[in-house]
Amino acid sequence: MKFDFTGKTVIVTGGTSGLGYGISKAFVNAGAYVIAFYRSNSDRAEKVTNELNTNGNFKAVKVDVSNEEKMIEAFKEINELDYLVNCAGISNEDEFIKLPMDKIKEVFEVLLFGKMIACKCAYPLLLKSNSPRVINIASRFATRPLAGATPLTAAEAGIVMFTKNLALEWAKDKIKVNAVSPSLTTNTGSYYEFYTDADAEEIGKNNPSGRLGKLEDVSNTVLFLCTDEAEYINGENINVNGGILLK
Repeated sequence: MKFDFTGKTVIVTGGTSGLGYGISKAFVNAGAYVIAFYRSNSDRAEKVTNELNTNGNFKAVKVDVSNEEKMIEAFKEINELDYLVNCAGISNEDEFIKLPMDKIKEVFEVLLFGKMIACKCAYPLLLKSNSPRVINIASRFATRPLAGATPLTAAEAGIVMFTKNLALEWAKDKIKVNAVSPSLTTNTGSYYEFYTDADAEEIGKNNPSGRLGKLEDVSNTVLFLCTDEAEYINGENINVNGGILLK
């Protein structure tokens, strides 16, 4: 399916690395103006900006999605918005009893509260769009526990219910709100924390589809949800995992 988002404006939080980078790149290649929020890696943001501006329209903005005051300031510089893709994430992992509460709170502040803040800030702009969409990125662990990652799984379960509730409340405003939950995806920061490129084939054998996910698997799903063809999809959590939850 060929996507054309010419004239559309997109915000992708966490949009200069990992899944967020893949989504930003896909929107830029489809003609959209992409504003990517990032928290810390300015060198990476500059590199991505240079790359995506070669044949597209891209801007990176340094802002912490968990800081409401800073987010309000960042949104003051944006005049129009069609799609908000909440992709910023973090995971502090250890046995629950060993994790300090500040590390637990940090996961919720970025993964869940950051999405809530972004949605609050984006709402007035989305009201002016003729095709407003919100896509919240969760993961397969929104519905499956993972020992050693209690804050992550709890926050991502919250993302899915937040998505459904917001879809219900914002239906009157014609704003569609959905979630996308990928499984382990290559070419992302979280993948390279634990694996190498050489591991992908062997790990992928455990998936019913015989491989791991790719950035394109996720970005194509996100972009589709922003098309007119997906106008009747609302309040859903789309699992993009090759069937791993079937096992």
